[in-house]
Amino acid sequence: MLGGSSTLSRYFALRFLRTTLLIFLVCFVLIAVVDYVELAQRWAGDDTFSAGRTFLVSIFRVPQVIERALPFTVLFAAISTFVMANRKLELVVTRAAGLSAWQFLLPATIVALGIGVFATTVFNPFSAMLKERSLEIAASLRASGGGLTQRDQSNGALWLRQSGKDGASIIGAKDSTDQGLTLIDVTAFVFENDGAFRRRIDAGKALYADGSWRFVDATVTEPGKRPEPVAETRLATNLGPREVREAFANPETISFWSLPSLIAIARTTGLPSHQFELQYQTLLAQPLFLLAMVLVAATVSLRFSRSREIGQVIVTGVAIGFVLYVIGEIARDLGGSGVVPATVAAWTPAIIAALMSVTVLLHREDG
Repeated sequence: MLGGSSTLSRYFALRFLRTTLLIFLVCFVLIAVVDYVELAQRWAGDDTFSAGRTFLVSIFRVPQVIERALPFTVLFAAISTFVMANRKLELVVTRAAGLSAWQFLLPATIVALGIGVFATTVFNPFSAMLKERSLEIAASLRASGGGLTQRDQSNGALWLRQSGKDGASIIGAKDSTDQGLTLIDVTAFVFENDGAFRRRIDAGKALYADGSWRFVDATVTEPGKRPEPVAETRLATNLGPREVREAFANPETISFWSLPSLIAIARTTGLPSHQFELQYQTLLAQPLFLLAMVLVAATVSLRFSRSREIGQVIVTGVAIGFVLYVIGEIARDLGGSGVVPATVAAWTPAIIAALMSVTVLLHREDG
């Protein structure tokens, strides 16, 4: 596009970008406030409650939450941009000047692709780092009696059977940091060689090093004895660092740039890598998914709308966003469990949304 067309393209691109940033900031603040209030209510009753550390845990968790909501941020930003352009008759003037819908959609799609690339390559590593830091702070609160209990963890524990010179054992953790080498809110059941129960170990943190787990500030319970607190205890394991990373690493705390090496390690050792492959492919597909959100928004908001139709446009956009969210979650569950390939699970929702939107727009604009 040349001359006035390029000026118009920059105008629409900047308006869409500003709207996206505004909605992003509003969502960030709302999520941070709600999350902080929830954590403060859970931990405020403890003597070691710290408003500052609770705030850090909350604020460090928000980027990853907002990253999951980024497609819908772009969707509503695009709807808002197109509706406002309609209300100001800007799209009518643009069409009268001889530009098609595809020409004034192009700036928004380019911006969406740029946001997607930035989110995958820059924002994701940043949010993964902050997520891991929030888990470390939460683990320290747990170790110091700061109120982090099992009910504070939203994910179910991951359990793994292992063996070693100390005997067979089953170890489970609510979460992990350091790519699975540090376990948070961990429990281990240790058995004799004949299968008899020997002891139970509970700790806020367990660190893997030199073929063993080191439990910090643990509680050891043996049959017929009272639970005994110990500053440190160890449990030998036959698992190497690679197996530990694959078994316990949380994909959400691993940077986009680190995922390929972790997937390669898993494949080399013959361990399943569905969760990491799904996370990697989802991040790769993110720019296309954001582009698809712009196209979806165009299908419901490009036509001239009177004041009474704005509510219908918003409801339609929310409904489409909800449907896409459900489809995406189903695809993630199937891909994470290995039922379907991670590539199919990650890319299918974006491709379907884009193709359906293009079909509708072609029918409306080109007959």
